[in-house]
Amino acid sequence: MSIAIEVRNATRAFRQSTGVFSTDRTIRAVDGVSFAVETGSCLGIVGESGCGKSTLARLILGLLPVSSGEILVEGQRLADMNRRERARLIQPVFQDPFSSLNPRRRIRDIVAMPLQAQGIAARDQASRVEEMLIRVGLPGSIADRLPAQLSGGQRQRVAIARALVLRPRIVVCDEPTSALDVSVQAQILNLLDELRRDLGLTYIFISHNLAVVEHISDRVAVMYLGRMVEQASTDDLFAAPSHPYTKALLASVLTPEPGLGIPDVGLGDLYPDPANVPPGCRFHPRCPVAEARCAIEVPLPRDLNSHQIECLLAG
Repeated sequence: MSIAIEVRNATRAFRQSTGVFSTDRTIRAVDGVSFAVETGSCLGIVGESGCGKSTLARLILGLLPVSSGEILVEGQRLADMNRRERARLIQPVFQDPFSSLNPRRRIRDIVAMPLQAQGIAARDQASRVEEMLIRVGLPGSIADRLPAQLSGGQRQRVAIARALVLRPRIVVCDEPTSALDVSVQAQILNLLDELRRDLGLTYIFISHNLAVVEHISDRVAVMYLGRMVEQASTDDLFAAPSHPYTKALLASVLTPEPGLGIPDVGLGDLYPDPANVPPGCRFHPRCPVAEARCAIEVPLPRDLNSHQIECLLAG
């Protein structure tokens, strides 16, 4: 199987000013991340808010440059591509379809925008827009409406149509269903799954919702404080998680059984400060099984029972 996206030791650091008389802080939102996504597959990336998921998405889309490391798209260095080249290969679908669509433009013009940016002839734009609206399950009559005249699910279908109208091969979905009602979420997930099969697309699907990730992903990467702490196939990761953080995330998923309430996984509500990363294993201050050496030794990526993990104690 060929590789659609390969991320090699990618890091993205930001300088944060804390005041006129204070020293600036460095935040490594993405800190030495590596993974590969096979062509036609879906990699789900999960983790708490602030772990670096959305920053990683922007690196893969070329919206931010990496501070170090590199990203390859179908074997080509992303940094060597211009904006038009990137757009033909990889497109985004963002979380909030309302804020990602221009409220003053008609739907046909919104979907046609990538075609206009690529210099596609006007006579070809109309047919491709119509074709894509139909493919995402929208009637042709919707083309003359404004975003405010559509439901949330319809707006997200428009956003998907806009992402696919250039016929890219890779789509980065950053929380694409979190702003939608549960019933509509299922419809959009099924649509994305269908489009992936029919068009041979490769997805990177970013979410905090483990049930959604389990439904759509072939492989899952768990992110914590800028690092990938566990990677495995979806079946393996959900059946037998290895990293304590992954176990905690899975334990926090609500069950449909009445009376059980919201599970307490013992991590607390306070996420560490990304500008003040703990020494050793960065998860050790919240880890229920941490030992003294976890505060000193930095865990390196290693393979364990078909999982790639960063943990000194697992196994």
